[in-house]
Amino acid sequence: MAATKDLERPSRTGDSYGYPAGANIRHFGRTIVAVTATLETVLPDDEDAVAVVGLAEERIDNRDGAAGDQIVRALRGVFLFPVTDAGADDIGKTVYAADDETLQLTNAGGELAAGTIDGIDADGVWVRF
Repeated sequence: MAATKDLERPSRTGDSYGYPAGANIRHFGRTIVAVTATLETVLPDDEDAVAVVGLAEERIDNRDGAAGDQIVRALRGVFLFPVTDAGADDIGKTVYAADDETLQLTNAGGELAAGTIDGIDADGVWVRF
């Protein structure tokens, strides 16, 4: 049904979200974070990972904790990342998380999509998560 009045909708910038840390997990600051179907954080190459959600804002060590004992702030945005063999014709292409610090252009082993190449300059490859 089409709107017939102004709507009130909460909003946010979308540059970070908090997720409960998975049990027995450690995320280092600015490494790639994925979540399970129940939204608990895991490493991107974990068999239960279903989506990459961003980069850990800071180190979280939940190796001795239960799921949800800590919250991982996952940052969204554009970050400088090494992507081997990326060139100008790869701008806009999807990159895949091989692990919590490695991005690649190919998805040979079922890796999760992490983001897209936003730009390339003298500093390197900029990836939008």
